[in-house]
Amino acid sequence: MTNHKSLFLFILTLGLVGLFIGCETQPTELEKYHPQAQLTCFLFNGQPVHEAWLERVASIYGPYHTTDHGILHADIRIFGGGDTLTLVDDPNKHGRYIPANGQTLVPRGKIHYRIEAVVPDGEFLWAETVVPDTFAFVDIYLLLEDGTRQPVNDGDTLTRLDPNMFWEWNSVDSAGGYNGMIVALTPRDSLVPLDPDWDAAEDSLEEAERTRAGFTVMRSDQKIITIPWIFFQWAGPQRVELQAISRDYYDYLFTSFRVQQGLIAEPQWNMHGGIGIFSGMSRYAITVVMKKVTM
Repeated sequence: MTNHKSLFLFILTLGLVGLFIGCETQPTELEKYHPQAQLTCFLFNGQPVHEAWLERVASIYGPYHTTDHGILHADIRIFGGGDTLTLVDDPNKHGRYIPANGQTLVPRGKIHYRIEAVVPDGEFLWAETVVPDTFAFVDIYLLLEDGTRQPVNDGDTLTRLDPNMFWEWNSVDSAGGYNGMIVALTPRDSLVPLDPDWDAAEDSLEEAERTRAGFTVMRSDQKIITIPWIFFQWAGPQRVELQAISRDYYDYLFTSFRVQQGLIAEPQWNMHGGIGIFSGMSRYAITVVMKKVTM
């Protein structure tokens, strides 16, 4: 699963959770709910836009299948900084939109972008965002007991017994906050826990336990983070990524935590005319290999 798809599924899940929480005390209104259109798209600094997702929120009274709720034949455009990109239906995935033949758009830092979607049913969705600048400086290291910093490089092998790992960075222009992600790159059906007491011959993993990605959100004034080894759940290669995110995406992630806590009904979307997120971000990532150790 790509990072883009992981983010989309995370957003979709939280959106449905919001509907559960916000309506569980009003079942009559829930039954009358008119499914909204949901548009999701992320712009990554320096990387060509390759997809957006447009779907209809499904009823919670039945199973959800993406092939049943993708919205087809919408007119979707992204423009900003003098560039325009038209997105068209992906013939292989309902609800996924990809650049029209011969078109490309590479988002740039500190540029204001807008997305517009005209749905065949007459709905008009739009949102705006600013793409953060690139990271000028990122320092990744293990802090030894004597205060010495041991650099962590792409491809290094680490264990839970190593000293704490730190990430430091300089402020990124136009960032509304930061997001840290760890994604296990091993296929789901081959995941092996780092727990030293886990034995493949005796223990099994439920499907719900095979979550390959985790994240943490940080304010715009944070410039350093300790990454506890407990954040790493699986043996093998891991993508560790620091993201400078737009303010709208930071607000969405922050309010999503409040949804999970039951404090509010739904996260703060920046999409008008429907729900969803249109966000810009830049990122810095390395891959490390986590080795299981036994006590």
